[in-house]
Amino acid sequence: MLALCNFMRWVILVLLMVGFVSAVDVDFDCPGGIFVGEEFECSLEVFDGDGVYDVKVELDTERDSVLKIWDSEGGEWLSGYYYLREFVEDGDEVDVRLKVSEVGRYDGVLKLRQGDKREYFEIGEFVVRASRVLGDEVVEVGSSDDEIVVLSDVVDNKIVLNNKVVYESRDSRVVDLLPYGFAVFLIFVIGVLLWNRG
Repeated sequence: MLALCNFMRWVILVLLMVGFVSAVDVDFDCPGGIFVGEEFECSLEVFDGDGVYDVKVELDTERDSVLKIWDSEGGEWLSGYYYLREFVEDGDEVDVRLKVSEVGRYDGVLKLRQGDKREYFEIGEFVVRASRVLGDEVVEVGSSDDEIVVLSDVVDNKIVLNNKVVYESRDSRVVDLLPYGFAVFLIFVIGVLLWNRG
């Protein structure tokens, strides 16, 4: 009888703990270059939840927000102040179309709502730059010296300005150095084999 009582205590404890550890998680990815007045898409995926969620992306708390979000049901741009109703279901990946109307740095917050339950997620900093498009080239306007900089290429995670590589991503550098690391590894393996042989 005492063993059954102890077993029941453990079962109740586990059931209580399971109720406290369930939480919604999201994956929200946006592009790196965001320019004023140009729409961009961010992918949103909801994990470990249940049902359908209303979605709100917030860069500021103003009713007349600098952020506009595309409402596909209404076919119009809405202020980032409002929720998109029944926008994403648990386990689904959807694209959120956004547009920012002012230059600046903004701390983004993603909000999910399901009935009275609300979840908040910090989605990082959005850096919005002034820009205009000339043909196939993106021209950034309004730098510190008011000069025009032409981004001629973004290839293999490298940014080329005026035919010079000015930024190379960490992933690109790792891929470039991978053959050298593999060669060092092979030399090490051959050295260990020769050492054990002798």
